[in-house]
Amino acid sequence: MKIYFILLLLLLLNTSCQQVMDSSDKAALKKHFEIPDEAEMIAYDGFPPMAGFGQREGLSISSKYKLNDEDMNSWIKNVRSKGLKKLPIEPECKTKLWFKDNLIPMDTQTGYYFCRTAGNDVLNATETKPCDEVDNLNDIIFAILDIEKKELSVIVISGY
Repeated sequence: MKIYFILLLLLLLNTSCQQVMDSSDKAALKKHFEIPDEAEMIAYDGFPPMAGFGQREGLSISSKYKLNDEDMNSWIKNVRSKGLKKLPIEPECKTKLWFKDNLIPMDTQTGYYFCRTAGNDVLNATETKPCDEVDNLNDIIFAILDIEKKELSVIVISGY
C-alpha cells in the first residue's frame, strides 16, 4: 500500500512540475519573440519537459500563434530591430538551420522571418545576435510570420 501511495505522489509531483515548466517556457517565448498578449496559441511543443540537475540539454520549444491584423502589423514593427527579413528564407541562413520541427513551416514564401543566436542559455538570453554573424550556431531563436495564414511560428532550440 505504501509503494502505491509513493508512486501516486511522484506522479502528481511530476505532473505539477511539468505544468510549471510549460508555463515558464511559454512566458519566455512570449518575451523572446515579443508576441502580443492577444495572440492565440494554437500549438505548443516542448522538450525536454523538465529541467534535470539545473540543465535542459537538447532544449527545443516551439509554438504557433494565430494573430489578427492589428497584432500582425504591431509584431512586424516591434521586431524589425531583431533583423526581420522578408521570406523566403535566404539560402545562407537556411543552410545554418539544423533543426526540423513540425510547427515551423520552413517552406512559407509570403511573410517575414528572423533568426538570432545567444551562444548559451538560449531560453533566458538577454543578449542575442543575428544568425548571419555566426558560422556555427549552437542555439537558434527563430520566427516565421505567414501573412496569408496570419500565423506566427517560433522556436528556441539548443545543440548543447
